Amino acid sequence: MDEKDISQDTEQRGDLQEQLAAARKEAAENRDKYLRALAESENMRKRLERLCEERMWQEKKRLLTYFVELGDQLEEALKYADADDPLGTGIRLTYQQLQNILTKEGAEILPTVGQIFDPNVHEAVELTDSAGKENEVTFEYRKGYTLDGRLLRPARVQVRKTNNKEETNA
Repeated sequence: MDEKDISQDTEQRGDLQEQLAAARKEAAENRDKYLRALAESENMRKRLERLCEERMWQEKKRLLTYFVELGDQLEEALKYADADDPLGTGIRLTYQQLQNILTKEGAEILPTVGQIFDPNVHEAVELTDSAGKENEVTFEYRKGYTLDGRLLRPARVQVRKTNNKEETNA
């Protein structure tokens, strides 16, 4: 081999090394782009899942709110129905079926009377001066419900007033 051949070999090796370095750089950039696109796609999938679940919960809440209101009306009708009346029996059975549907769908009745007033789940519509614990719920005007651990509808309640005389003496 003469110097000319060696010089050409050296140039070819240099060119090949530059091409290899450029190819490796491009491969690294493409891998980075791929990983970013994959992560973005995964994030988008998770975001859409959460959005879909929230939308389904909102629609379920909307529908069950109608059922809860229907239950209120049936419960009110039961107050005026005679125990021996076939119509009263029909209303009672319908009310029980409705309550079973609500339970199966994850709706639960909030405990109220005897509980300490919680503005997150109770809606105070009246205050009373009766004796007992302050801020205690003393009467329930309308049942409250939760759905899958989240508030479906607040309970409307009567609450015992805070006794200001005891607070000033303490």
